[in-house]
Amino acid sequence: MTAKLLMIAFRNMRRQLRRTILTALTFAVAVFIYTVLVAVPWSMDRIAYNASKGLRLVVTERNNGRLPARYCGPIKTLPHVLGCAPEILWGAIYRDPKDPIITYGINGDIASVTGSSDYQPPPDLVKQLLTDRRNAMVGYALMREHGWKLGEPVTLRNPSDAKLALTFIPIVEFPTEYLSRAFLFDRRMLDDAVKNIYGADIQDRASFIMVRVDSVENMGLVANEIDENFHNSDAETETTTESDSVANSVSAIGNIRTIIYSLCMVVLLTVLLIAANSMAMMVRDRIAEVAVMRALGFTRTHVALLLFAEAALIGVCGSLVGAGLALWIFSHGIRLGEITGMLGYLEVRPETAAAAVATAVLVSLASALGPVIRAMRVVPAMAFREVV
Repeated sequence: MTAKLLMIAFRNMRRQLRRTILTALTFAVAVFIYTVLVAVPWSMDRIAYNASKGLRLVVTERNNGRLPARYCGPIKTLPHVLGCAPEILWGAIYRDPKDPIITYGINGDIASVTGSSDYQPPPDLVKQLLTDRRNAMVGYALMREHGWKLGEPVTLRNPSDAKLALTFIPIVEFPTEYLSRAFLFDRRMLDDAVKNIYGADIQDRASFIMVRVDSVENMGLVANEIDENFHNSDAETETTTESDSVANSVSAIGNIRTIIYSLCMVVLLTVLLIAANSMAMMVRDRIAEVAVMRALGFTRTHVALLLFAEAALIGVCGSLVGAGLALWIFSHGIRLGEITGMLGYLEVRPETAAAAVATAVLVSLASALGPVIRAMRVVPAMAFREVV
């Protein structure tokens, strides 16, 4: 019986084809926008979750200045510390000056802060990486965005001084989402270039220091000890977990999560009103059919299933188009740019698209609730009188 009702609902959809198409397109546009919007906080949550698995702390200068790289010496002696690695940031450009690339200069200590949950390059690539200072490790999203290929030289330059230009050879492509936009290189390349061009020695400079801890229970303790050790020094420290550091990077525009979810609610309410109006017209056109069905012995349940099935089919058809388009365009991820501290990232996954489709179906059923209730209360004789 259910299959027959679905077949009837599908045929009814074709009777007012223009209205059905317009309603389905409304769902498609709304679901596309909803999918893209909700993918932003979900993507950032995944990145923060992946960061938390590394059991790492990020040590920065309290006043957003530079840290001495030598701080790693005393940090390594602290209890529960497994490794310490200074890193230096270099904001470079490839071709478009409006599209900066944040690169990370590292040294051999970086291996001491990587854990089993991190991507582990094959041993032969690690050995190759150490043979040439120009070798770099780059995330898959950054490689695809700029059309880079493994083994082919890439020249980056300082946006404010073209004399400072470095040529790298990507030999490792990070396949993980967390490192999809990472660019790691041997910091000696930058140290030597700055010294040769400007005569400045930056070997002891670090933008931040990564510290790996033995367990999550000891992360707070180690963070407090690091900050206490360098209290009242020339460069006081501020230590946070890596996941908190990632979360703070997207707080530059305020509570982005609240903004996005508010926009999602506006989209859903708009679609609900449009769909409710369409459903009301659809039920009004079905009054005669409802009367005939009731006179032939169909129950209120059968009538409700038929009308709900038609609403659900419209919602499914439209939402599949919208979610499918969002998945096709954003399945490989895009950078959100400076607005989220260069770490903002959007990637639409199949589960995100599926959740959007399910939400759209619920909205379509909710929009049909009122008209269907009215149709269920129709008395066949009164319905025929209205038609005649």
